[in-house]
Amino acid sequence: MDWRLLDYAKEAEDTASGLHVFLGEIPQYRKDITGDIAELFAISNALHVLHEALELSRYGRFQGRILKDLEICLPSLGHTLDDINDMFSKKKKNSRLAPGAFPGTPPYAVLWEDSLADMKAQGISLPVRLELFRSYLQGMYDALKG
Repeated sequence: MDWRLLDYAKEAEDTASGLHVFLGEIPQYRKDITGDIAELFAISNALHVLHEALELSRYGRFQGRILKDLEICLPSLGHTLDDINDMFSKKKKNSRLAPGAFPGTPPYAVLWEDSLADMKAQGISLPVRLELFRSYLQGMYDALKG
């Protein structure tokens, strides 16, 4: 059964790579951004592990154990990755420009803070979301193994 797990894994990695731009621009959030990047790569790894387990004949037959979980988790993960990626598009479109040596530089701190506030207003902060996805995916693998 094709769950596009590897597509989601690649998107998580691409999103993590996109966050790298923010590291150099807003050093006051370096620790938080680095943690989010690490979680995104851990999510990617969990998706790869789950994909491999579903391909193996000894675990693939137990995919019914996690079917409903995947139906919930993957679209939700996709929405979260879209929310993070929206920061990158806002970076290009934002009309509020930061003063300084490089006119036209997007206000990275404002973009970061606004995006985090939006996610928290939706109910769960970004770091907690990413941690939940990672642990949920790892839990699905454990369930698959029995």
